[in-house]
Amino acid sequence: MPDETRKERRAPQVLATLAGVLAAFLLAAACYVGWQAVHILFPQNVYETALPAVVSDAIDADGVLLFDESYVAGSGTLGYLAADGERVSAGTAVAEIYSDASQAVLRQQLTQLTDQIDLLQRSQNTSALQLDTLLKDRSSALYDLMDTLDDGDYEAVSDSADAYLLAQNKLWIVTGDAANFTDQIAALAQQAQTVQAQLDNPTQITAPQTGYFVRASSSGRLNAGAEDILALSAQELKGYLDSDPVLALDGCAGKIVSGFTWRYVGVCSAKEGEKLLGQDGKPRRTAVEISFPGRVETALKATVTDVTIDADNDLARFVLTCNSINGDVLCLNKAAAKISLGEDTGLLVPTAAIHYLKEDGTEAEDKGENYIPGVYVKYGNIARFCRIDPVDDDHPLITQGEYTLVLPKGTDGSVSQVRLYDEIIVSGQNLYDGKLL
Repeated sequence: MPDETRKERRAPQVLATLAGVLAAFLLAAACYVGWQAVHILFPQNVYETALPAVVSDAIDADGVLLFDESYVAGSGTLGYLAADGERVSAGTAVAEIYSDASQAVLRQQLTQLTDQIDLLQRSQNTSALQLDTLLKDRSSALYDLMDTLDDGDYEAVSDSADAYLLAQNKLWIVTGDAANFTDQIAALAQQAQTVQAQLDNPTQITAPQTGYFVRASSSGRLNAGAEDILALSAQELKGYLDSDPVLALDGCAGKIVSGFTWRYVGVCSAKEGEKLLGQDGKPRRTAVEISFPGRVETALKATVTDVTIDADNDLARFVLTCNSINGDVLCLNKAAAKISLGEDTGLLVPTAAIHYLKEDGTEAEDKGENYIPGVYVKYGNIARFCRIDPVDDDHPLITQGEYTLVLPKGTDGSVSQVRLYDEIIVSGQNLYDGKLL
């Protein structure tokens, strides 16, 4: 009977062990569920370091360029005597009409001969006696020529090559390798006289007024006047731009743009257009820069003169005025533009981390004009409220994705208390100034 007695004693022990294991498992499960519940009900603080950044703010838009322009009558086989963007006086010959294609070839030959003569004459007119200076000039011209080729700016290759030849010729004169270029100049002048006699005197087309000349082959004209375009609403302007509004300068040798002031009338999204407004809802007072990607990369300074927001159609219409010009811009009519609002430096802070406090120190549910904006920063094991600048004309709101640019502590004209590498509390439970973390 001893075996049966052992079995009777062992059974309660096994049951007790199983019950203990089950109880431990249930306790562990309960602890896990409780731990998860605590984290859901009382989430842990999330931190992010304030890091330096440079933010470039720009707007992509589509629009038209409005110039004060008049057209130069002329048709036929034309040869141009003035380059795009060249400033000419009233009565200056800007083009000529050829009776046949051979005259165009003769004009090209004559122009090349004249340029060679001018280059040699300038090579002789050197007063530089410092050999090292001339060597530096030649090296600089050579590097410029190589850079031009690398950039693929083939239109500028001829000018760069002439600059190198001029530097080389001056070096030959100073070192005595060439006494002068008189014989070469005389020979070229004789060739030029022969070509001029063959060319005869083609009918010339003159500029009707003083201004900047643009060739008909380089540009066009808009099918509506400036005043009509300026009267369009944002939605109407969008439709006008989509209608292919540029016409060829048929029957014209080109056009003359008087003055250097022009306007860009553009359209963009309503959100982007709001960047062109100040805090008072009027066009921002600071200058912007405008460029035309793929066509004119050089940025020109401009001012915002008008902004209209059409929230219902998610559009904004604006007008920029620019007081500088170049030949490439003069050739444009309708063009996509990049409006650069400038580069700003500061500290990137998560926008979600920004809080607004009332005068009594309690937190507001939303931002308000008299509320103090700031972020909570971890100082040791204490949360401190650090002010940032309120959004105004001197401190515009600059964002990059889910981040806001904040000026660092010590910046002139700023009340910001946030420092580089501060641990910003992005989210936390019941935050207040001086809370133990």
